[in-house]
Amino acid sequence: MRFTFASSHLKFLMRAALPTGAFAFCAVLLAQYVSVDHLRSLPARLGDIAPWRWVMAATFTLGSFWAVAQYDALAHRALSTGISNNRARITGAIGIALGQTLGFGVVTGALARWRMLCDLSLTGAARVSAFVCATFVVCWAIVTALVCLVMPAPEWTFIPSLAVVACVPILAAMLIFFPVINWMKITVHLPNLRISGAILFWALVDTSLASGALFTLLPAGTLAFITFLPLFLIALGCGLVSNTPGGIGPFELVLISALPLGDPTHIMAAILGYRIVYYALPATIAGIALLRPFAASTGPNNDGPVSSHHWLNHSALIAQNGGTLARRAQSMLALWPTGQTVTQFCDPVAGTRNDALQHLKDTAKDTAQLPMIYKCGAHMAATARLARWKVLHIADEAIVPLASYDTASSAYRGLRRKLRNAAKANVILRAGHPLPFAAMARVDAEWQTAHGRARGGSMGRYCPNFVSNQWVACAYIEGRLVGFVTATHGGDTWQLDVMRHSKDMPDGVMHSLVNVAILAAKNAGALYFSLDAAPACPDPKHRFWHWVTKKVATRAGGPGLRQFKSSFAPVWKPRYAAAPTLGALTLGLIDITRAIQRPIPLATQDTQPTHNVDENYELASFTAT
Repeated sequence: MRFTFASSHLKFLMRAALPTGAFAFCAVLLAQYVSVDHLRSLPARLGDIAPWRWVMAATFTLGSFWAVAQYDALAHRALSTGISNNRARITGAIGIALGQTLGFGVVTGALARWRMLCDLSLTGAARVSAFVCATFVVCWAIVTALVCLVMPAPEWTFIPSLAVVACVPILAAMLIFFPVINWMKITVHLPNLRISGAILFWALVDTSLASGALFTLLPAGTLAFITFLPLFLIALGCGLVSNTPGGIGPFELVLISALPLGDPTHIMAAILGYRIVYYALPATIAGIALLRPFAASTGPNNDGPVSSHHWLNHSALIAQNGGTLARRAQSMLALWPTGQTVTQFCDPVAGTRNDALQHLKDTAKDTAQLPMIYKCGAHMAATARLARWKVLHIADEAIVPLASYDTASSAYRGLRRKLRNAAKANVILRAGHPLPFAAMARVDAEWQTAHGRARGGSMGRYCPNFVSNQWVACAYIEGRLVGFVTATHGGDTWQLDVMRHSKDMPDGVMHSLVNVAILAAKNAGALYFSLDAAPACPDPKHRFWHWVTKKVATRAGGPGLRQFKSSFAPVWKPRYAAAPTLGALTLGLIDITRAIQRPIPLATQDTQPTHNVDENYELASFTAT
C-alpha cells in the first residue's frame, strides 16, 4: 500500500526532523566531554551554587526580559497595529518566553500573542511574531560581529564578523531606498532606521544581560566576562539556527567545547541553572499569564483611508499614495507614509497650525518615525520655524485668481496664441461623463512611453477609480482622443491633477484643456484654480542648490513646465518642506524623492469607475477657441 503526502506535510516533517537531528548530533559530540557520571552529579553541583548567584542570575534575567519586551513594542509601532506599548511589552515577553522554550518561535510566539490580544487577528499576531524573530536574528548577527571584533574571540570569527559589519551600510541603504520589498506574491515592509537602531540597541542590552545570567552561575575564575560574551553570542546563534527548543544541544556543545573545562560538571550545572532561571521559570509564568488574556480595547480609531469623497484638492491626492486622514480633537492632517518619515502633506486639513504641529510630532512618536512637512504654505512654515524646525523653500505653486481671469487681457497674449493654434487644428473639447476610459488608458500609456513611468506624490497618476470622481476634459481630433486633463473640483479652490496627451497632439491643445477647466471652476463659483507646483531654488546664489534645483526641474518636466503654467498668469505662492533637524529634513526629502520616483501601486486598476458624479457637471462639447 502506497501513501502520498502533500508537499506541505513533507515540509512540516522536514522542519520537525531538522531540530531533532541537530539535537541528536550535538548529543553525540557532547558525549566526548560529559560522561554519565557527570550527569548523575549535576543535582549536587546545582546545590553548590551560592544563593546570591541565583539571585543575581534572576535579576539579569528580569532585565533581559524587560529589554526583550521592547521588541514587541517596536514591532507594533512599525506595523501600526494600534496596540498600546504596555500591552505590546507584556505580550512580547510572554510570546518570547514560550517561543524560546518550546521551539518553533514564530509559530509559538504568534499563538501566544493572539491568545493575549483580542484586538489582534491571528494574521496580525503572525506578522508581529515574524517581525520580532527576523529583526532579532539580523541584530544578533550585527551585535555578535561587533563584539567579536572588539573583544577577545576565536580567530575564525574575524573574517565573518568583518563581512557582517561591512554589510551594515548596505542594509541601512536598503532601509532608506527600498522600504518595501515585493517578492513573488509576498510584500515585506522593512523597519525604518529609527526602529532598526532601537532594536539593535535592545538586542545588545538583551544579550548582554542574558549572558550575565549564565556568567553569574559559572564557577568563579572560569574566565573574564569580555572573553565569555563572544562565546555566549556564538552559542546563542548556533541554538537559533538549529531551531531546537531553547537551542538545547548546540548551545551546550559550543560552550562546553570552548570554555576551560577542568570538571565539566560545574559548567553543565551552570548551564542547567541558566536553563531553569532563563527558560523554565519565564515559560511557567508566561503559561500562567495565558489564562488571563487582555480584554478588547474600546478606544476609537480616528485614522482612516482618505478617498476623494472626503476631502478635496491637495488632501485628496494622498489617497493615491497610501495616505491616511488623521483626526484629533484639535486638528486633522493628511498624512503620507514615506518610509523613514511620516509626512504632513500641505497645510492642515483642519485646526490651528500649532495643534497640527503637535499632532504630527505625536504621530511620528507613536510610529517611531521622523516628522516631516511637505509643500506647506508660508504660515505653516513660519510656525515650524518658531518651533526651531529646519525649513526649506522647495517649490512655488501656481494659483490663478478666477475673479481676474480674462484671456482677452494683455497678460494672456501667449495663451491666446496657443488657443488659436488649437482652434486651427479643429480640436473638439468635451467635458463631462461618461468618460472614454479605454481611450484615456491608451493616451496615458502613450504618454508614459514618451515621458517615463508616472510618478507619485502630487504629480498625478491616471486611475479610473479616481478620475471618475474628478472634473475631466478631453480633446478630440476627428473623433480620436489626443489629450485630457483632470481636476479635483468643489469648494473655493479647484486643483489641476492629471495631464496626459498623445505624441501627435497639436500645439496648444493642453493650454485649451486647462483653460476650459479654469473657466468651469469660475462658472462653478470657485475663487482660485491651482495649477500645482513647480520646483524652486532655496538659494539661487548657492551653487549646490542651483545644481539640485536644475536636476529636480529636469525630472519634473524641465523649464517648459513652469513656462506652461506661467502662460495662465498665475500668482506664484512659495511652498516649503520642514523637519525638526537638518538630518531629518535631508532624510525626509530622500524619502519623498523615492516615493515620487517609485510610487506604491494605485489603489485599484479597474477599468470601470465605482461611481460617476454626472450630477456635478453636464456633458459639454465645443470647439477650441
